Amino acid sequence: MDLIDQLQALAARAEKTAESLTNEDATKMALIAPFIQALGYDIFNPMEVKPEFSADLPGVNKKDERVDYAVLENGEPKILVEAKSYGTDLRQAEMGQLSRYFHATNARIGILSNGRIFQFFSDLDDKNKMDSKPFAEIDLFDLQSAPLDQIKQLSKSMFDIDTLLQSAERLKYLRGVKEQIRDELTDPSEWLVKEMARRVHSAERITTQTLEKFKPIVADAIKLYINERINKRLEEAMKAPEVVTAPAPEEVSRPDADAIVTTSDEMEGLYIVRAICASEIDPNRLSEKDTKAYCNVLLDQNSWKAIVRLHFNGGQKKIEIFDDAEPKLVQVDTPSEIYRHADRVRAALRKKLA
Repeated sequence: MDLIDQLQALAARAEKTAESLTNEDATKMALIAPFIQALGYDIFNPMEVKPEFSADLPGVNKKDERVDYAVLENGEPKILVEAKSYGTDLRQAEMGQLSRYFHATNARIGILSNGRIFQFFSDLDDKNKMDSKPFAEIDLFDLQSAPLDQIKQLSKSMFDIDTLLQSAERLKYLRGVKEQIRDELTDPSEWLVKEMARRVHSAERITTQTLEKFKPIVADAIKLYINERINKRLEEAMKAPEVVTAPAPEEVSRPDADAIVTTSDEMEGLYIVRAICASEIDPNRLSEKDTKAYCNVLLDQNSWKAIVRLHFNGGQKKIEIFDDAEPKLVQVDTPSEIYRHADRVRAALRKKLA
């Protein structure tokens, strides 16, 4: 089984057994050990995966402190795993034990997990000191948003610490910058307000009163700019070239089609999804990938990043939206009714962009 298949199976198990996972040991047995196994490590071989790992190391109390799992290579830990009970808020979880072992061993990767969420840490800020924030995170109930290509680099068959750390550094700082941009757009900081006031105000000195007056102006300017960009993207999306249909006027045939045809309704659905998402991205990043049963609308031509699935080949048209809401399948009479679900379509896109 591929990693994604194994993680989907784990997600199903988590959903089914959640009420029974009342302590840390149950969580480890049901979800965390199988996750390590999904990465290709033999959890039944203590020379490869050592449970309750302890060592005589400076700064570590061997008698009282143990890491739940250590993935070993040539007898040395390369990945340390700290488990918490299912449902534990990892943002409030104690990480001191994991941090001390991280500092005292040669391991460069630490994993903190409550069975559903897996957070991945390294020492990107200070060598041999585990970062306070993870460089990546997997939520079993939101796998489509997970950086699975990077997580696969942790697997036994692909593990290369230099390549992994390069990916980890980019993931960590990309995530951090996105959070800062989101915060500034939602509630402009004093620094941003002061900088904007300095650039556009004629006064030589920016006073407290000026900042108080400028904060709502900056907030309104951000909203206005975003709305203008949305309108421009919508105009661009609606100007998308018309489909050239040949030979039949109602469908576009593929040369190696094998009975797969992309209908004009499916192309209209694609253009509508592009228009809806134009407020978030360049609409040309969305494309169709057709099959006999349905037509996917993909982000960046990536089959793992389907936004919407168009079920237009049967008697009743339906769309499948890959967001967190229910129902996934929604009935539509015409492609234009996709606009009624614009918020959900944008939510699905944001999941793939996260």
